[in-house]
Amino acid sequence: MPTIQHRPLPLAAALAALVAIATPAVGAESARLLARAPQDLVAARLVKPVAKSLAATPLDHAPVSLSQPLDATQTLDARPQIHTTQSREYWIDATESQIQNGVSLPLSAAGAVVRISPHDGNAAVSASDVQIRVGGRRLDNARSIRSVADTDALRSAGMDASQGSVALRLSDAVTGNAQLAVPTARGAYLVHVYEPASSVVLALAADRDSIAGGDSMTFRATLAGATLDRIGGLVSAPDGASQNVDFVRQRDGSYLGSVTPDLAHAVGPGLWEIHAFGVTAGKDAVPRDAKTAFAVSLPVARFDGSVVRERAAEGLAVRIGIEAAAASRYGVSGVLYGTGADGVLRPVALAQSATWLTAGHGNIVLRYDAASLSLGAPWEVRDLRLVNQADLSVQERRERAISLK
Repeated sequence: MPTIQHRPLPLAAALAALVAIATPAVGAESARLLARAPQDLVAARLVKPVAKSLAATPLDHAPVSLSQPLDATQTLDARPQIHTTQSREYWIDATESQIQNGVSLPLSAAGAVVRISPHDGNAAVSASDVQIRVGGRRLDNARSIRSVADTDALRSAGMDASQGSVALRLSDAVTGNAQLAVPTARGAYLVHVYEPASSVVLALAADRDSIAGGDSMTFRATLAGATLDRIGGLVSAPDGASQNVDFVRQRDGSYLGSVTPDLAHAVGPGLWEIHAFGVTAGKDAVPRDAKTAFAVSLPVARFDGSVVRERAAEGLAVRIGIEAAAASRYGVSGVLYGTGADGVLRPVALAQSATWLTAGHGNIVLRYDAASLSLGAPWEVRDLRLVNQADLSVQERRERAISLK
């Protein structure tokens, strides 16, 4: 019968290593992340990405860390700022026959700017090709068009204009329900109408600037200067996929729409976009289109809630636990606040660290240099962010994250 040989030393070493990972070093201070704020980005659950959906393989595995001092007299705000788009414009996708025969241009003010852009290399448009009608009567171009800009002029002004585009500033004689026709048109065209002097303004805002995939995004639309008859919307992913958004009228007259972006398209860099299109009530029925962008991250990592303030010969080191569903290079950043003689917390330093983590539980250490610590304890880490460097997506963001004494 063979003799069974026991090897307690390697096993003991392995157990000791596990204990070292799970237990803070002597003198270290354990803590937990603070409760999340309403606008914090925190994934409810993680998703294991499909093969090759994240290009993490070529990323550097070496850890890196840096710290820089901040001016303690400056005021920082870690809350995401919500952008509200205000629109006095609309778009018309016109087929060849539509633009040849004439498309309706409902106008609420004089001085509209109309840009005509060919799709997919279709025939260019010049101002002499354009016909403007008001009340069923054609106006000659000298009377209906105040100024013209061709493709070169538009691009010189910083506009991404397709080849063959033309922009027309209409005269004050063109108001109400006008009509635009280009009998020489060949193919489809995009007609963009902007009314800088109009009081009819559609405002559109998302309830936050970014979400974790699997969460819902809510949009609010309001109209000034008129009453909305109807409004719809479309959310587009960076890869071109789209989802409809239904808006519901609220008691205050605004409209709310909500959508849960499809996780299958929450991969890779690039912003998502909401395009809302409404029409005013009444016989004139003036259209308004508005767009705004937001980010959707594929939730493959998040903070696991554990925090350890490590012993450091100088400065301050904070080890933050991370749960990852996919191996990748992850980065953590946080602004350290210190307490002044007046008892007020002020920003003193920004630390950033990044390293390669395998799937499972790991951690990243934020190190604040002693030279950056112009104030003392109690400390607080704010604007704490976790980024997946494979696609630069923000995996988690917390306005107030850690309190240390």
